[in-house]
Amino acid sequence: MNTPVHWLLDAAQRGHPEVLVTPNVAIAPNLSDAWAQVCGLFHISAQELTTLVGQAHGLEPGNMKRFQAGDASCLPERMCRQMGLAPLWQERDLTCIAVADPRLTQDQHKQLSFAAKRQVQLVVMSPEDIDTCQTRLFSQALRGASIKTRVIDLLAQGLGADSNTVKLVNTILRTAIDRNASDIHIHPFVGGGAIRFRIDGVMRRIATLPMESLESISRYLKTHAGLEPNPLKPQDGRLRLKYGQREIDVRLSILPAYDGDRIVCRLLDQSRNFSLHQSRFSIADQQALHRLIGQSSGIVLLTGPTGSGKTSTLYALLAELNSVDVNIMTIEDPVEYVLPGISQVQVNEKQGLSFADTLRSILRQDPDVVLVGEIRDEETARIALQAALTGHLVLSTLHTNDALGSIPRLLDLGLDASVLGDALIGVVSQRLVRCLCEACRQPRQAPLLAVEEEFCRITGELPAYRPVGCEACGFTGYRGRLPIIEYVEMTAALRQALLTGGRSLATLKEAVRGHRRSMAASAKAWIVSGMTTPLEVQKVLGTKFWAELAEEHGKEAGAVNFDVGPQGQTDRRMKILLLSQDDALAARLTAALPYGVQQVADEKEAAEYTEKHGDVIALTIDSALCTSAPEAWLVGLRTALASSGLPAIFVLRDGTENLQDLLERYGAMHIAHAEAQSDALPAAVNRLLQGIH
Repeated sequence: MNTPVHWLLDAAQRGHPEVLVTPNVAIAPNLSDAWAQVCGLFHISAQELTTLVGQAHGLEPGNMKRFQAGDASCLPERMCRQMGLAPLWQERDLTCIAVADPRLTQDQHKQLSFAAKRQVQLVVMSPEDIDTCQTRLFSQALRGASIKTRVIDLLAQGLGADSNTVKLVNTILRTAIDRNASDIHIHPFVGGGAIRFRIDGVMRRIATLPMESLESISRYLKTHAGLEPNPLKPQDGRLRLKYGQREIDVRLSILPAYDGDRIVCRLLDQSRNFSLHQSRFSIADQQALHRLIGQSSGIVLLTGPTGSGKTSTLYALLAELNSVDVNIMTIEDPVEYVLPGISQVQVNEKQGLSFADTLRSILRQDPDVVLVGEIRDEETARIALQAALTGHLVLSTLHTNDALGSIPRLLDLGLDASVLGDALIGVVSQRLVRCLCEACRQPRQAPLLAVEEEFCRITGELPAYRPVGCEACGFTGYRGRLPIIEYVEMTAALRQALLTGGRSLATLKEAVRGHRRSMAASAKAWIVSGMTTPLEVQKVLGTKFWAELAEEHGKEAGAVNFDVGPQGQTDRRMKILLLSQDDALAARLTAALPYGVQQVADEKEAAEYTEKHGDVIALTIDSALCTSAPEAWLVGLRTALASSGLPAIFVLRDGTENLQDLLERYGAMHIAHAEAQSDALPAAVNRLLQGIH
């Protein structure tokens, strides 16, 4: 066999000795063209060639997911471009540098270590990936120069008359960035101002300040954002922050309130990398998302409320699709993050640049992938579906509560069911739940909390950990967030259901059987693995979580409620209040019902319990408590408990025919004590809760 003479051919041949290469084949002198040529000759991807080149030279392949755009200053731009390399990331005493040609001389190694001022670790990446890194690394200064408002350096010292204001604003912004806050709220509060951060989706009070400071902060931010100083209308603006090697954009919203300006700052770290892995999607969810975007044409929709991570997921999907041979264009309102290699267009309704108008223009730009920030109306939906049918992959968002609900919503917009059936690839609904802090979480132990008992009753499994709280997580027990998703894939049965006019959720759910994963199933996996808790998922999904979980496991849904007090510690199941001194009856109810059962001795204790607790959903009353005339006893019960408004069922003992006649006259629900020993009692309680007599 003829031995390849080019180093790239040699690396590829080692991994694929079965491939025969024409002797004396001419490899392109340009490194980027050479990589593409060798990939074509051996029918391998650039990523596989990267691995083979690394193996041939004793180096690891580089990972774009670890790329940090803030590390540009560790090497001069001229050196990077001349030597064809890019710094990926750096730690205290180590810099990781990616190269496409690993054949560096000893002098070049020394030159890199001297310039980086620390030890150097080389990894291999394709020329296209290195070019992308260089573009992101060295475009920061140009981008900063194009912004009309000057950059605020958070590490600079305040000078002049307003130095105290500068120091205060810089401290607030630095603290928010250090704590990974997504939003800063500065607003009037009891004659002064309050500062709150939204961290992991939860608002936290940070500090209070006098009214004078609130006014000076407002003036400072308005000045740097180029806003009017004293308007009587809401204003929006943008700022750019420099924090060491990081650049962070700030979306500023100022609303004049009765007692001062209300200020909200949304922090957008432009050095952030987007990937499904870094977004903490589970392996199963990543595979589902890859299936959806693996089609060459069609439309994929994301749904969820504001703050559920839809934009980050869309950007992560674009990052998976982004390569030099794919033309990606986006329509956004507004453009939050600047993505390398992608053309992004911002909607401007005031100037007549709507989603629909922009989408028409973009389709004349020969795109392969189009991101439409939001489908708001019939016109945008119709054009997006038409683009999906004509060979484009379209990604977009829609405001619905769940994935299946998107289909009736699109039909309500006036779309043709057959077009929707042909164009739609799938729908993903997403929420974010907080992760348990790994520094302080503790294994679950007895006694179980009520939500843990309910989770075990339905799934047969137990949560792995509980929150505790430490300095690392701000004593909340949670640190960071992860996504839970529901996904639905288009099937032949679903397409047929659409064509025959099927629109009910029950019909649609049956049509996607085996091609749908519920949000409860996604959440359950994280709970069992110890990444979050049932109570945290319930806070995000509400009682729908328990109903969906019970349906998944073929169990009857209970009613679970959480009541978060000042310490956020209490949680409990909804309860049936049993007025009886018969412990056997209480045990029977407890074993048969998915609800909690609280036993009290008489109507007086029942009234006291209902006044103090809000977790009772129904009353079960034992006729054995009737020791006086039936009518007088019923009047006493009604006087004590009518104000609660709770439905009631009576368990009638033998010899209470007069009481039974009264209950039937009043239309009250009742059951014989003998029947209460069978499944009739829990069935009757369930009918009572459903309002069926």
